Amino acid sequence: MLKKKRYDGTLLTDMPPFSKLMPLMMPSKCDSTIFYEQSIDVTGTLAYLKSINRDLIKQREIVTLFEVIIASCLRSFAFRPKVNRFISNGRYWQRNQIVFNFVAKKELTDEGKEVNVKIAFSPLDTLVEVARKVMAGIKNAVSDEGMENESVVNFAGKLPLPILDAALKIYNWLDRYNFLGESVLGSDPMWCSLFLTNVGSFGLDAPFHHLYERGNCHFFLAVGKVLEENIPARDGTVVTRKKLILRYSYDDRIVDGIYMGKALAYVKDFAEHPEKLAVAPELSPEILREHRLK
Repeated sequence: MLKKKRYDGTLLTDMPPFSKLMPLMMPSKCDSTIFYEQSIDVTGTLAYLKSINRDLIKQREIVTLFEVIIASCLRSFAFRPKVNRFISNGRYWQRNQIVFNFVAKKELTDEGKEVNVKIAFSPLDTLVEVARKVMAGIKNAVSDEGMENESVVNFAGKLPLPILDAALKIYNWLDRYNFLGESVLGSDPMWCSLFLTNVGSFGLDAPFHHLYERGNCHFFLAVGKVLEENIPARDGTVVTRKKLILRYSYDDRIVDGIYMGKALAYVKDFAEHPEKLAVAPELSPEILREHRLK
């Protein structure tokens, strides 16, 4: 019954014995979620953005702090390809794209409708290329095509609960046994490498977000508002730094703690030194093969 091919990943048959047991010992994401907080010093980052945006704005472009975080996560994924794995039906798969999803509001009001923005990136994308893809993704999400996807959700939401429940169970069963293709899951936000929420844009602190059991996204990142922190200097003066709190929720079954720890350290390093994102990374042939990108 189980198909050994999926449109969004490659089956991994060489996993260590203990890793193979993990989905049996912890069958749900709720069982295996780890929560992690990271403080990012964005004082220099904000100064860097101000500098490069002077030229970009002449081209009607701009790079935001949120896009720096997205690009930092992308660069981490580029160097740590095992983070881009997922579990389906108790088996490990290497995702064949680096796909991030976030929710954008059409209007910054309580009544403003939310739209999902799902973007496939290249591990070689630079900061400016990431910003351009994010802007294009937002424009597409609010376009006629994006509205068509939203209309499908609105239609499903109007179905009687027993019918909707049965339909979702069939949907999830078909995915579990690898019968759903890109035409179905390509726009579904729950099938992605990383899900982000930028609550800082509303002036809020980042929460520890839950993982969704539905879908194969094992990694959630909440980005909070920029805070000011007064730090005493050696000469007795007080220096004000800009800090950004990132809060992660991720599935511990995907990779071991040391591997994930280094991946998150990459995010911090690139977010605090965004000039490193101005050029494409140099990835070895071994890392590129490990990505198994289509």
